[in-house]
Amino acid sequence: MGASTPRHHSSSPFQQSLLSRRIITFALYALGPKIAAAAGAAGGAARKIAAPRCDYSDGAWERSEAGPLYNGTSCGETIKAAQNCEAHGRPDTGYLRWRWRPRGCALPPFDPAEFLRLVRGRHVAFVGDSLARNQCESLVCLLSSAFPAQLVRGAGGGDGDGDGDELRKFRRWAFLSHNATLSPNERWAAEVPGIDVVVLSAGHWFLHSALFYDRGAVVGCHHCPEPNRTETGFFGAFRLAVRGALREVVLRGARAQRRQGGSGAPKLAVLTTFSPAHFEGDWDSPTACARTEPYAPGERAMEYMDGEMLRAGAEEVAAAAADARARGAGLTVEALQVTRMAGLRADGHPGAYMHPFPFAGGARERVPNDCVHWCLPGPIDTWNEILLQIVKRWADGVDADASSSSSP
Repeated sequence: MGASTPRHHSSSPFQQSLLSRRIITFALYALGPKIAAAAGAAGGAARKIAAPRCDYSDGAWERSEAGPLYNGTSCGETIKAAQNCEAHGRPDTGYLRWRWRPRGCALPPFDPAEFLRLVRGRHVAFVGDSLARNQCESLVCLLSSAFPAQLVRGAGGGDGDGDGDELRKFRRWAFLSHNATLSPNERWAAEVPGIDVVVLSAGHWFLHSALFYDRGAVVGCHHCPEPNRTETGFFGAFRLAVRGALREVVLRGARAQRRQGGSGAPKLAVLTTFSPAHFEGDWDSPTACARTEPYAPGERAMEYMDGEMLRAGAEEVAAAAADARARGAGLTVEALQVTRMAGLRADGHPGAYMHPFPFAGGARERVPNDCVHWCLPGPIDTWNEILLQIVKRWADGVDADASSSSSP
């Protein structure tokens, strides 16, 4: 188990309610035919080559004149109300005018048509806590900015916060223009064989007071909620959870390949790394996360805890990728490293605007804040810009392999 961390955001009952109390899964089902191979047809079309790798994690936020593809009105039916900062009266809009610029390569703006083309005939699942849902709803909004989405399950649910709002948590949208649907599914592990791309993310629940179990036995605790327990911290428990989730994907993929004689459909697993919170001072202070611009380069170093969470995720991804190759699982495993870029965006959280017009009656000494999740639209849209490039590189590689195997 890892050592306890010297810094994390407060573990008040209110803040605990900001994060979903269940593992949440979201799935994008694309029901059309598989992407055709780039070559092998009569006439000798040129073979497609996968794009080179890029370290998207190394870069800086730069001002941009271009605004987001959607807003709190155009996608208001999809966005969780507490993350619809525009609809709740957040007065500043400058946080919407920044783009992430990697140092060694370009990051194109999100292209809804390209994403839907790449996942045609494929099933993409988001698995994790409420930040996974946050990223999923960002993706729905980005896609529906260009292609109409029809809600086919979950209409009439609440806002997804309470136990009675399961209907809304696990909605399903259909993109009829591409014969594709996007859907939540809570029991993700059993459905791994039917998932082509799985995006996992988690972390913040490990920061709260907890006992950690492995096969029914207590193996550690953080801010131990019971007496006579030895404090172990949460780094080790987080690492084991990531390892277990990735291993489940690898093992189920390997079994599927064996059943199909090694001819099973290729799969992609992506881990979105830890996204830092930005509570400054008390969680209920009006200025807990009231910034209106990102931190400037060099203004904020990565916190020790954030670096350890990033390291754990990246190392487990590398280990899972090697395991998948060794087992012939037909699975590519990648890390979507957002920790550094997210750490600079204290301006991108709902803050006090998790509730509608919190200062309509004048200044307040105390107000609840959400400095964990992200406004939609907001910085988290960038996570999906990078996800698109990861999916594109994977799909191009799959097509290149198909072309090679079909060539005489």
